[in-house]
Amino acid sequence: MPDQDDAVIWLRPEATGRGRVPGYSRAQIAKAAIAVADAEGLEAASMRRVATEIGAGPMSLYRYVRNKDELHLLMTDEVLHQDWPRWATMPEPDWEQTLRRMAHNLRALVLAHPWWAEVMMRGPVFGPTIMRMVDRTLAGLDGLGLDIDEMMDVTEIIRTFAIGHAQQEHHAARAMAATGSADLAHMRPDWMPYIMSVIESGELPYVRRVVLDASTPHETDSRVLFERGLGRIIAGIAATLPAA
Repeated sequence: MPDQDDAVIWLRPEATGRGRVPGYSRAQIAKAAIAVADAEGLEAASMRRVATEIGAGPMSLYRYVRNKDELHLLMTDEVLHQDWPRWATMPEPDWEQTLRRMAHNLRALVLAHPWWAEVMMRGPVFGPTIMRMVDRTLAGLDGLGLDIDEMMDVTEIIRTFAIGHAQQEHHAARAMAATGSADLAHMRPDWMPYIMSVIESGELPYVRRVVLDASTPHETDSRVLFERGLGRIIAGIAATLPAA
């Protein structure tokens, strides 16, 4: 039967104490699994595959993690652990810098390990480094007159934007690489006759402006778009603070 808390992914403490000496560390297992997921995607990082990668028996990984979900959480927490120098200065001197640091760190993580976002978006996940990240970020919002629920709302807004934007960047980059296009506007030139027929009908005036006037579809530096969106979100948060 499934565990009652299957909707919540949590990482048990690593086994220590008496008994047979473990043949592998969780860090070794996580690094092998990360290499598989980076190269082939998250689903390729199965218990059996990772056991093969470290030279262990198919069932031996169950001594270290109870199932594939816990393996994926182990990988996710290990990636964040390896990236911790980016987070170590948090909280920053002011709340806006804290949120910007959080957003840029999350974007960098997802671009380096696209599968990381999939695990983080599954629902509540609890690993030691993930919880440190949450605590450091919330500390940066203390003193603004927000209660803990409001502080969590703010961090969730930034988290969702940063991870979602990075996922979009990743998929757009893959699509452009596959077609040899320089930007999204030229990714599929065979679309243009249809697009032009739509805007020339006069029925979609704002779509017409997007196609003919907007610079965003031609922007090749995704960091510019990320900063623009992040700035608007932080400005919106600032406007809703009790002090404002």
